[in-house]
Amino acid sequence: MKGLCLNGKVQEALHFHDHVVAKGFHLDQLSYGTLINGLCKMGETRPALQLLTLIDGKLANANVVMYSTIIDSLCKDKSINYAYELYSEMIAKRISPDVITFNNLIYGFCMVGQLKEAFGLFYEMVLKNINPDVYTFNILVDSLCKEGKVKEAMNVLAMMMKKGVKPSVVTYNTLMGGYCLVNQVNKAIKIFNTMVHKGVVPNVQCYSIIINGLCKNKMVDEAMNLFKEMHNKMIVPDVVTYSTIIDGLCKSGKISCAWELVDEMHRIGLQVDVITYSSLLHALCKKNHLDQAIALVKKMTGQGIRPDIFTYTILIDGLCKGGRLKNAQGAFV
Repeated sequence: MKGLCLNGKVQEALHFHDHVVAKGFHLDQLSYGTLINGLCKMGETRPALQLLTLIDGKLANANVVMYSTIIDSLCKDKSINYAYELYSEMIAKRISPDVITFNNLIYGFCMVGQLKEAFGLFYEMVLKNINPDVYTFNILVDSLCKEGKVKEAMNVLAMMMKKGVKPSVVTYNTLMGGYCLVNQVNKAIKIFNTMVHKGVVPNVQCYSIIINGLCKNKMVDEAMNLFKEMHNKMIVPDVVTYSTIIDGLCKSGKISCAWELVDEMHRIGLQVDVITYSSLLHALCKKNHLDQAIALVKKMTGQGIRPDIFTYTILIDGLCKGGRLKNAQGAFV
């Protein structure tokens, strides 16, 4: 049954269950947990709930794993009220929730923007002597940072460290992203330096976040220095890193440097995406290099990269401003 579920054959697993039960055999909690997990992973939350109701106290006793799995699925469906009802049902049945149950619920409330309720659950788990883990804290830090509440996120970090939970690279990345979101890139750099000092090894996302923050603040030279540092430390930039730095270079008028990085992407086998090409296109149009702009769009389509509405808007705007109305009219043809 586990093998069928792992291979996505949940319906076959259910048929097998019905066949076994019909022959008078009884399945254990682990078997039903596997079935419920398989249904939830397939997005079949309602059938998973029905199965839980069917078995509970009859075929097997429901446990924290079954409830947590369905709660997680409901939260991912943004059915947070149903998830909380299921949690209340657990408590009523004296099934003790664990850190996974609370993490699922906290994530669900954060996902729908109900941070007050999320923190309420956090304090509830602490009162129940369930220790929050790094994932619990990361959920809260991420939600606060996305709302621009970086000061509050830093308070959560302090609480995290006080409880002896070591922040991960994800924690630091989230805080750096939060500071960049509120245009406090210098504080993001301080977080970066703190992370390194504490022995947490920066990954490509760390660098991409800071580079993005620097570029948005027109600190392109500093961004380039960080980009070079990545190479020196043998951290390979990804498409996001390249797209970010290329966009920064284009906006600062350093198109030749941007093209060098595009060539570098091709050399190392990275696919230049529509976002990167749009940055280059915008820079060309801004400098009135319209023939090069038209050629670039043709090059994109030749490489199988479909220009989006943003790409066409840049091109048409550039052509119209350059008095090339006929070219602008033919841009969609």
